[in-house]
Amino acid sequence: MEFDPQSILFHGHGLVGVDKPAGVPVHRGTGHSVGVTDLLGEWVSLNPGLLDVRPGSKIHPVHRLDLEASGALLLAVKTSAARAAKRAFEERGVTKVYLAVVAGPMPAAGELKGKIRSKLRGRYRHLPASLSYRRLRGDDRLSLVEVKPEGGRTHQIRALMARSGRPLAGDLRYGKPKPAQQFRERFGAGYFLLHAWRLGLPAAVTGRSLLLEAPLPAVFHSIIEQKGWDALEQGPGGEWAALD
Repeated sequence: MEFDPQSILFHGHGLVGVDKPAGVPVHRGTGHSVGVTDLLGEWVSLNPGLLDVRPGSKIHPVHRLDLEASGALLLAVKTSAARAAKRAFEERGVTKVYLAVVAGPMPAAGELKGKIRSKLRGRYRHLPASLSYRRLRGDDRLSLVEVKPEGGRTHQIRALMARSGRPLAGDLRYGKPKPAQQFRERFGAGYFLLHAWRLGLPAAVTGRSLLLEAPLPAVFHSIIEQKGWDALEQGPGGEWAALD
């Protein structure tokens, strides 16, 4: 596996934003010999000067994305940048927008709240979590939703959706295994579909507001086409237009 330079969304100020592919962990470990940080480090060593990153620099993940999730991931190559970016996440100054395919019908919009098991300072605890959502497309069997989580609890979106009775389609852990596997086989999806579409950083991190936007993966477009839903179109503000 090699790093794809086309996945770079931003670089500068000691930061690199990449579009993480589904199925690739952020860093190696727990049965995975390589992660995005390793792949980027190897690519930088083989292509010195193409990024403002010194070969051999330690690459710090600023936040987490699930192994099976795709989309905007922020990495730091300087300690000072890592501190500033992590502080922005901790102070909830970062805006995060995800797109997800959910099993079953969903209301046009709503909020979900509850306590979920999440890791904090090395220990698992039941901590409060919340999100808001907006349905973009859907029918009685599947829904495509835009999700905005508050905070960054482990598996926050997956757990809250499942608790509401609408797990992410194809989620073998939080959903029902048999329907989840049937979804994967029918639509050729290797994973549940959760995509970190947008990541907005405040000016305190780089000196100006920064918005990372990761293109929608092909499997999302494939499901929209197979379901006969209208293609997604962005309005003047860059938001996806929902259908009533």
